Amino acid sequence: MCLIALSIQKELDWKGKEAYFFTLVANRDEYHERPTSQLHWWKGHEILAGRDDLAGGTWLGFSKSGRFAALTNYKENTSKKFNLSRGLLVTDFLESNQSAKSYLEDLNGQDYAGFNLIVGDKNGLFYCCNRSEGIYLLPEGTHALGNLTLNNDTAKIDSVRMDLEELSLSEFRTQFALDMMKKEYGKLHEKSKEELKPKEGIEIPYRFIRSTIYGTRCTSVCRTLPNGDIEFCEQSYSEEGVEGGRREFTFNIKLFDA
Repeated sequence: MCLIALSIQKELDWKGKEAYFFTLVANRDEYHERPTSQLHWWKGHEILAGRDDLAGGTWLGFSKSGRFAALTNYKENTSKKFNLSRGLLVTDFLESNQSAKSYLEDLNGQDYAGFNLIVGDKNGLFYCCNRSEGIYLLPEGTHALGNLTLNNDTAKIDSVRMDLEELSLSEFRTQFALDMMKKEYGKLHEKSKEELKPKEGIEIPYRFIRSTIYGTRCTSVCRTLPNGDIEFCEQSYSEEGVEGGRREFTFNIKLFDA
């Protein structure tokens, strides 16, 4: 995952208790040759996510009980090799029973290449980066995360936050959110992975990336709602940003909060 924008609100849940709910839009940028499965229920109907079929993890997903996790790579220039896949951080949290904060506190971030990780449920979303200090509860409001740290002051981050704020002012439509994440697109002109390699340590400034070898592979749109519903849509893309399949799921978590 390379770009996430989310809007968090505190509202009353189906029991009349205060809880956190969010709307999230995200673009995953990756090499087109990397094998990937589209959004589906996996691990015995326990996790709803796309799947990185090379490393076995994922970049964004929910558990059937409403736990949530999302990851972006932190861009850095390093030749160091790491044995553990960052994508497993998402599935590990979704499968665990730990609270979001304690899960992040127990992580040994030095075992992984640079990452940003958001984890949580209706009790709140927590953020950490293994290349900076601290674990933070995300407050109400609009936030954005690319390949640097949360709410970093760049044109890419500032503009996607403003667009999500504007989107939140009217009745929510999934298609409007998908269209929003295709704005400010850019085309990469490198013809091979070798030519593109110098850019692997820097954040690409485009919201939506088009190329024959590397680009935006999918857009995710997620909503958690006070009635217990969770909505999850994934629109996939192939080379040059050509639309592929779309998958949409809605499920309810009230059963798990008895």
